[in-house]
Amino acid sequence: MNAIVANNPRAVIGANHPPAELTAFEAVKINITDLYDEARLWLDGTPVETQEQADALNTLKARIKDAIKAAETQRVIEGAPHKQAIDEIQARYNELIGNNKSVTGIALKAEEACNKALKPFLLELERQQQEAARIAREEAARKQEEAMAAMRERDAANLQQREDAERLVQEAKEAEAAANQAEKAKAHAKGDGRATGLRTVYRAVLVDRQLAAKWVWLDRNEELMTWIQDQADKAVRGGVRSIAGFEIIEEKVL
Repeated sequence: MNAIVANNPRAVIGANHPPAELTAFEAVKINITDLYDEARLWLDGTPVETQEQADALNTLKARIKDAIKAAETQRVIEGAPHKQAIDEIQARYNELIGNNKSVTGIALKAEEACNKALKPFLLELERQQQEAARIAREEAARKQEEAMAAMRERDAANLQQREDAERLVQEAKEAEAAANQAEKAKAHAKGDGRATGLRTVYRAVLVDRQLAAKWVWLDRNEELMTWIQDQADKAVRGGVRSIAGFEIIEEKVL
């Protein structure tokens, strides 16, 4: 440590006050910059050796904390008008498109009502399409079997049988294409804008806690350990001093 901080004129409380014509931000910036330069000047890696040096560093630290508090206060002051304007804008639009625990915008309510009205129709349409696809697939299979039988039984010297067999083969191909097309059909509502159709979604429902815990242990172990560590940290901060599987370490910090 090059010198005792308290003996440096720049380290005296109040010595860094900027001219009054500066903006509040400029004043805050100059104060913090000066304090940072002060810290760089005296904190050169040499250990603190005397009580006087420790007291001087504590004075510098206190001034830095005050500067941080002043900067945070000024940040809030400068941001307040913008925050108020943003809050007012948010409130206006929340009435229309808000989607949170406290409010649901009327546009979202209307969209949800449209979905609820469309869903039964689309489900029934999908059922009909699936039934049509099933019938078309059965018809394709029947025609395929019929065509194969005709090809096996045809007489090469009988042109009529040959033509009939080839016709059945063609019909089988057309039935196969029709079945494929039927299976691709999707229930949807068109109209203006993007078509609305049913989507398949999946969700997990817990039915066996022991098996679920085993799955987490084996397949999500890293995430599990992170969560467990977080729970232990919260418990220790709350005053718990004994946790199974953990060693509680005591250390001194500033």
